[in-house]
Amino acid sequence: MTLKKPFETLVQRWENGNVTPLSEFLGDESLVHLSVNGNMLTSLLASNSDLNCLLIGHLFTEYQINIASPNNLIQIEQDANGITVNVDNPELVVKKKRSELVVSSCGACDQDNLNTLVDSTPNVTASSKLYHMEELMSKLDEMKSKQEVFSKTGGVHGSGILMDDDSFAVMEDIGRHNAVDKAIGHALSTSKDTRIRALFLSGRCGWDIVSKAAHANIPVIVSVGAASSLAAQTAREVGLTLVSFVRDGKSIVIGPFQGRFDTKD
Repeated sequence: MTLKKPFETLVQRWENGNVTPLSEFLGDESLVHLSVNGNMLTSLLASNSDLNCLLIGHLFTEYQINIASPNNLIQIEQDANGITVNVDNPELVVKKKRSELVVSSCGACDQDNLNTLVDSTPNVTASSKLYHMEELMSKLDEMKSKQEVFSKTGGVHGSGILMDDDSFAVMEDIGRHNAVDKAIGHALSTSKDTRIRALFLSGRCGWDIVSKAAHANIPVIVSVGAASSLAAQTAREVGLTLVSFVRDGKSIVIGPFQGRFDTKD
């Protein structure tokens, strides 16, 4: 099915005391239902692009189920209740489901213990390649240049993935966690024999993103914004490096550094 791109609407622009009518693009925000074998798994507020990658990434980062196979048929349907993204495979069994709407940081919405959040995050193995800080900053700039929807609307998040084979891809969504799921889902769908070396974020890095990255065994997260305290604590515990608050050739590095980065940079 064909879904709408950035939504164009009539607005009023106020500037220096003058009001002018004009058209403005807005980032799409749709109600998206993710389901397995016709049984709803969860509902998200998400942008309506790359929804197959969203389902693949969400199942992998939240449920550790990999459906990135041609044998798994993904259907996308839209009606008055929103958009449903479903995968059919009788061998797939999802035990944990959420009945409430998933919003930002809802990776923790079914937890009531701080230690559980940290302890439930898997350890990350280091990449076989050293990282170069200049390369990571350059890729973050490249991600910004490839955020086509953001350039039109200013209202969506971006997430980039750098693979071991140096390929690079960018996904966008109204929700930052959805953008990450889409990026990881894209990697699972297109790169069978290579690993994600680094994840890039257009905004801040919270615990929910660290959790998703750790479940995908991503050693480094690079973000335009700052990292949260729980993100920092968890990253240190699981061996994940946060390169945060990147701007003007500077950054804040949290977690493993020695032996992971080329210190000549």
